[in-house]
Amino acid sequence: MGRTPDPISFPDPPRADDLDYPRAGNRFDSPTENFGVCYFASDLKACFGETLSRFRPNPALAAAAEEDDFMQVGEVPADWRNQRIAVQATFVPTETLPQIRFLDVEALATRRHLEHELAPLLAYYGYTELDVPTVRGGDRRITRWIGKWAFEQRDARGVPSFAGIRYLSRLNTEWECWAVFHDVETKELSRQPIEREHPDLTAIARSFGIRVF
Repeated sequence: MGRTPDPISFPDPPRADDLDYPRAGNRFDSPTENFGVCYFASDLKACFGETLSRFRPNPALAAAAEEDDFMQVGEVPADWRNQRIAVQATFVPTETLPQIRFLDVEALATRRHLEHELAPLLAYYGYTELDVPTVRGGDRRITRWIGKWAFEQRDARGVPSFAGIRYLSRLNTEWECWAVFHDVETKELSRQPIEREHPDLTAIARSFGIRVF
């Protein structure tokens, strides 16, 4: 799910000035500003959940909100829907990327290997292991370097080893997500507007306690 008119886009990575902040950018964005990442999910409910999570009402903020505010805490303006479109896409093998393979950070073997590969970096940031809370957590200083490691892997012919990274949402482990690198060719299969009464949208809104206009 992305912004119209080009929902499948690869935004610029965080600026160098932002990279020391754990929350800057998205989870697997480049820490060195040399590649782009576009984020997908396996189903539309996960897309809604990931993108609408920032609207979840904070009880403290809700209590402090003015009663006469035009938009109350936990309300999503209709403009949010109108500026976005839901797209179904697939990833296409090419001569430069003949296999579409993803690094699975949910696999224990993957994390153990990354512990070895990224050991100095983990130690620098005070991590002794690369466990599930770390790869799903909020410290993007770590996960961005996982993204860079995956992006730079090549086989003996110099062909990229990975099209991106498979991971599970930190909000709901039933939501399967994909961080796709900018050099992967995507093919749009279908698109649809985001209607207020879409069943997946209403289900997410209900679970988050938000109201979508």
